[in-house]
Amino acid sequence: MLARLLLPLLLSASALQAAEPVDRIDRAAVVARHAVRNTGLNPESALTVGNGDFAVTVDVTGLQTLERLYYDGGLPLETRNTWSWHSFPNPEGLRFEDTLAPVPFHGRQILYPIHQNTPAGRYYRENPQPMPLGQFQFTLYGEVLRSEDIAGIHQTLDLWTGIVTSKLLVRGQPLEVTTAAHGSAAVLAVQARSPLIASGDLQVRVRFPYAYRTSIAHKPPFIWEQPEKHRSTLTQVAPGHARIAREADGTRYDTELRWSTLAELVSAATPQLAAPHDYRLRATTGDTIAFTAAFADAEHPAPNETVDSTLASSKQAWRDYWTKGGMVDLSAATDPRAQEIERRTIQSLYLMRVNYAGSFPPAETGLQHLSWFGKHNSEVYVFHAAQFYQWGHVDLLEKGLAWYLGQLPQGIAQARKEGFDGVRWPKMSGLDGRPTPGAINPYIIWNQPNPIYLAELVYRAKPTKETLARYGELVAESAKFLASFAHRDSATGIYHLGPPLKNVSESTSVELVRNPTFEVAFWYYGLQVAQQWRQRQGLPPEPKWADVIKHLAPLPQQDGKYLEIEGIRNVFGPGKRGAPSSMLLALGYLPATDKIDIETARRTFHAVHEQRGVDGGWVSWQMGQGALTAARLGEPERAVAILGNTRAAAHFMPSGYSRRPRDPEGAVAYLPTNAAYLMALGLMAGGWDGAPAGPAPGFPKDGAWDLRAEGLLPLP
Repeated sequence: MLARLLLPLLLSASALQAAEPVDRIDRAAVVARHAVRNTGLNPESALTVGNGDFAVTVDVTGLQTLERLYYDGGLPLETRNTWSWHSFPNPEGLRFEDTLAPVPFHGRQILYPIHQNTPAGRYYRENPQPMPLGQFQFTLYGEVLRSEDIAGIHQTLDLWTGIVTSKLLVRGQPLEVTTAAHGSAAVLAVQARSPLIASGDLQVRVRFPYAYRTSIAHKPPFIWEQPEKHRSTLTQVAPGHARIAREADGTRYDTELRWSTLAELVSAATPQLAAPHDYRLRATTGDTIAFTAAFADAEHPAPNETVDSTLASSKQAWRDYWTKGGMVDLSAATDPRAQEIERRTIQSLYLMRVNYAGSFPPAETGLQHLSWFGKHNSEVYVFHAAQFYQWGHVDLLEKGLAWYLGQLPQGIAQARKEGFDGVRWPKMSGLDGRPTPGAINPYIIWNQPNPIYLAELVYRAKPTKETLARYGELVAESAKFLASFAHRDSATGIYHLGPPLKNVSESTSVELVRNPTFEVAFWYYGLQVAQQWRQRQGLPPEPKWADVIKHLAPLPQQDGKYLEIEGIRNVFGPGKRGAPSSMLLALGYLPATDKIDIETARRTFHAVHEQRGVDGGWVSWQMGQGALTAARLGEPERAVAILGNTRAAAHFMPSGYSRRPRDPEGAVAYLPTNAAYLMALGLMAGGWDGAPAGPAPGFPKDGAWDLRAEGLLPLP
């Protein structure tokens, strides 16, 4: 059974090349079809440039000029990296220990940080949080450029190069701006040309907020009105160069400005300006301002980059991304949904590299704006990271997975504190890896097998001794926790999960959640994979893991359909709406195992599908979830219909972002939607172990889906 379940469908680079059609996809043409073009002011069409560790979102001016308009109506305009973090002062000496409370756990007590709404709970939820970096705006006659000053907008984000070109009229005068982020470093490049620059009337403003107003959990605004709480100091000023040292509550970083055109930086230390943290870059000769802004700290020195070198770096990095990974081409498909599905796919591929291809996995809105205090929510990380494997970018998967390797000692210590073996991964944490207090956070468990799943994907792409050595401890310690957490009923010998715990939907009291279908299936799969890793390493099966696998509780059912949670019955039936769907993750997100019955899964899917209102009921990241299950069940027409949903709650903005339906004004760039979409489309086009023979096994064979795919790796 083990060999049948877990034998990877391994594709070497040579095999991949041989499998690709002789008539290769014109990748540049596919990507070019979905360039983002703005011809008017649309706050939902802000454009983000970046590299996974650094990102900048701009408006139609090519900078962040219209801050309030975009914040109120769509996507905030921010400058972020993954490594600058900030904590507010703690004058009361609040302790993390004050967030802890004993929770009964099968005859013993575990200290969980569940006191969310106490002074300590609020402080440690909000701190640390990412540090907002500088904001870049145009000023006209000394005031920030207004929307009524702007006309004639023609703006393009070239996805192939990652470069934004903005052409517009300012009070009737032309302005052309080029904006890009470096391919790997925290460097922004801007080149602006206008007669208004030559006259000195149009300048570039660089200013720095204190921090985020974290009392607003999702999409917090900047704090501008407390200038006394932070410092911006010009530590170097030279022709063509200035360094601004930033400090706020112990957070320190530098902003290195370099300009290649004749210009000068005017700061608050001069009579022209009285506001601290506020600078103007103005041309002294000519109609052009060309500058770079590099962000650095002690561990991340600022590279000496010019506008030209930054643009070249952006072009090279994006060319590598688009040419070395997977690609699909739906241009020959005659189904009317094909064009929108392709757009969502290509723009999602762009956004995932911008927001998630870094050394620390950020919150669910990536680097576009702050949510969940910027903290990593590890339960959805497989969606964010698995698509990198599927689309041929295993290096980017490993870049984020390296953070987990670094957190192993801390996670092992946390498991020991709680009385478990192995490693306890934090559900929600900042760069420091400390668990975040919350009424839900400590009870989430579906994050725990994720590192096993991801390590297995790396091995499928790189089946070497080096891969086993690099991730062997990660897999083993994660599996030890799975086996330790499962509670054995001494009377029956059955291992159960919970209570107390929260399952995927988080909607049921922790005291009532026992043996949720997906979590049990994931425990089974994770331990099976871990045993396979032991076999690859020449080790015998682990007896405790084998015992848990053999005696793990059955998946709960009623009337031939899977329940979400054991004992929570009657979720299907006449008059019921909005059935839960997390149990479908047991076949879709996960491959078929001996734990799942295919026909029971099919009946469950059909019941959920009907109660959700058929195709239009699938929105947000559940679009990917539903399509994964439909495809694995051999129902490609349904999978396509789910991915092609165009109802308002399933809307993808012009630049590819999607609002979270449960919080449309907070999580306005909800990236689990994009990631799950890519995971589903990648499976449908690239296949899975045991998929039907032939290309694109998850698409209908009705003649309307003439689809070409290359470079995709199949899921288990």
